[in-house]
Amino acid sequence: MPRFILFVRATEWSETGAPGEPAMYEAMTTFNESMANAGIVLQRGEGLRPSFHDGRRVVYNDNDKPTIEKGPFPANELVSGFWIIKVKDVEEAVGWAAKAPFGKGHVTEVRRIADNEDFGDELTPEVRAREETLRAELEKRE
Repeated sequence: MPRFILFVRATEWSETGAPGEPAMYEAMTTFNESMANAGIVLQRGEGLRPSFHDGRRVVYNDNDKPTIEKGPFPANELVSGFWIIKVKDVEEAVGWAAKAPFGKGHVTEVRRIADNEDFGDELTPEVRAREETLRAELEKRE
């Protein structure tokens, strides 16, 4: 089954760092539990700190040395949280994203995570084997 990442887009409010209401945390925990009970969660929902709190961008230039930019960054360019789920198709992933307890103005982006076969012949058998070994080793750490 394919894996999807559900990106929660940042808002002006999420970038303030202000705590939410208890009811918001209750609703989000209930939603997380429903996904866990359905057996689809690979990485539970994680919120990200606002970009002014240790947010950095590494910008790659034509030379060998990237430029480091310090936050804050515009909210419309940011992600404020995510889930990684494993479901049968994009429609099921969108269905779960639509159940998230967000209000007006919030956006959740659904993206399929690429697997080795998505890279075709450009991913040589040697590199493919190395990637699969690395994935297996990392899964043991969880």
